[in-house]
Amino acid sequence: MNIEIEDIDSCNKKIKFDIPFKDYQQKINAYYKTLGRDVKVPGFRKGKVPQHLLEKQFGPQVKQEVLTQLISDRVMAAVQEKGLRAVNQPNLLEVHAEEGTDISVSASVEVLPTVELEDYSGIELKVKVAKVTDEEVDQEIETHRKNKAKSVPVTDRVSQKEDYIKIDLNGFLDGEPFEGGEAKDYIIQLGTNQLLEDLEKNLYGMAINETKTSKVRIPQDYGNKAIAGKEVDFEITLKGIQVKELPPLDDDFARSVDPDKKYESVEVLKATIREDLENYEKKQARKKAQDQLADKITEMNTFNLPEGLIHEQIKFMVKDAEKKNNPEKTPSKDHSHDHDHDHDHSEEKNTEVSKEDQEKYREPALKVLQQEVVLDKLATNLEIDIPPEELDAEVNKFMQLMGGGDVKQMKKEWEKTGVLAKLHNRMRKEKTLETALGKVKVLEEMVDRKDLIADN
Repeated sequence: MNIEIEDIDSCNKKIKFDIPFKDYQQKINAYYKTLGRDVKVPGFRKGKVPQHLLEKQFGPQVKQEVLTQLISDRVMAAVQEKGLRAVNQPNLLEVHAEEGTDISVSASVEVLPTVELEDYSGIELKVKVAKVTDEEVDQEIETHRKNKAKSVPVTDRVSQKEDYIKIDLNGFLDGEPFEGGEAKDYIIQLGTNQLLEDLEKNLYGMAINETKTSKVRIPQDYGNKAIAGKEVDFEITLKGIQVKELPPLDDDFARSVDPDKKYESVEVLKATIREDLENYEKKQARKKAQDQLADKITEMNTFNLPEGLIHEQIKFMVKDAEKKNNPEKTPSKDHSHDHDHDHDHSEEKNTEVSKEDQEKYREPALKVLQQEVVLDKLATNLEIDIPPEELDAEVNKFMQLMGGGDVKQMKKEWEKTGVLAKLHNRMRKEKTLETALGKVKVLEEMVDRKDLIADN
């Protein structure tokens, strides 16, 4: 197919081509052959109806349908053949179709602009890395100790803060039991605000097997409307007290933390924890460096974007803001929005955007879209690819976090819902920026965490 492309501007192209009359006629004949197998005409068997009779009855309708479908197919084929990155459906401009002659077609289409990135190797980034303190290492050690703590019964004193206690509760409103007011062998830790404040404060200083009655004022916004805002009586029986006994901080404890890693001593454990925390902080700083680099490379490359794509992004942002502001009115969805430029935004297309929202979201929409185009081009330049095994490994991580399951089945479901494509795009973006970071200068500065928090 002989195709002419005319540049209207960087984001709009005019496509011109001819459809040979013989191709059109072949489509017409094929249509009538199919029609003849389905239509009933008195005096003729199915499939034996002469074409001239079908033409007489259905001619204008058949010509219109065939021509419309043929033009649509050829326009999309022209877009693909010329490698145009269309952001929406082409718009038909002119069709010249005279009987017995080739059909001339022209259409316009909005496309992503061709971008040639500026040299970014001279970029210098400064990132702050939080120092890991002795206190933070000790906190991690204490967490491990708490995980290894043993429950020890206490029988020689009354209940106090941080004790784990077992109680029976019976609630009464005006002397009558109320629904939801009874609990047997209920275990709580004192001081963690698991119960109403007026109720929990009466659990301190109780002895095992002691029973007491306590008046409790129920808050107005309490879930049980039958007792909300009212004063009720709770009969409380303390049935047991336990405390968590931490293991001593010695080498035996260190060896027990993770048998696979076989920490030889407390010092080795502390050193490893410090190293892990430092690596985590460096990774966090690296992510911030990636964000900085994405912003800087985008700022270096300015270009126009198709208005249709900008309008689509504004619609998405408006709808996304509505979902976040009114979560109870909309189903929970993944709000990430990856522009693969081949997907249907029918939901957004049916949404009208006010002039105020257009003005409010235009700049943020431009920033998002320009960065997507830049990073896509950067990934192409760096020949970034996400092999199937890397994608599978990432899916496996998610499955492990979710408690396991059939990875192949999950991948099929994610493929249908678009989640797999979003995951692939995120991984490609991260890999692209990490590769690009290796081509610029990154200066790390170790700072106190309070200074890092202040900067954020």
